Amino acid sequence: MFFFYMWKYAGFPIHELFFLFEGYAEGYHGYTLDELTNFNATGQCVYFVTLLFLQWGNILAVRNRRLSIVQADPITKERRNPWLIASAIISLAIAIFVTEVPGIQKLFGTASVPIEFWLIPVPLALGILFMDEIRKLAVGLFPRGPIARVAW
Repeated sequence: MFFFYMWKYAGFPIHELFFLFEGYAEGYHGYTLDELTNFNATGQCVYFVTLLFLQWGNILAVRNRRLSIVQADPITKERRNPWLIASAIISLAIAIFVTEVPGIQKLFGTASVPIEFWLIPVPLALGILFMDEIRKLAVGLFPRGPIARVAW
């Protein structure tokens, strides 16, 4: 997502950013050093937000090795882990606090993340969950199959 942000907002193709080193300086693509610093800070925050949402998908996927999220859903009382829900909410609050509060932005060197980069990772996280559900289904249908042997 960092590279997608840099391409969309700054116009830097990914291949130009690899091994750039000291070339990423005043005048690169006509930008000032402050503009480049802002692009970099925002791109890093985009990466941070993406990581947050992808970890949500990951933690929901690996809550149970064999049971589907439908069978071991995180909502019903007997399977609920309140710390998991609380940690997800707290991590989102920290991400919003660090990336959107102006005084904190200055302290940590962060920048506001465009709304689309808060939303794009959500289907990616659901993709992680969906792929693990397919793995669990394959292991359930073929418990001695090759997927079952390598999947845990």
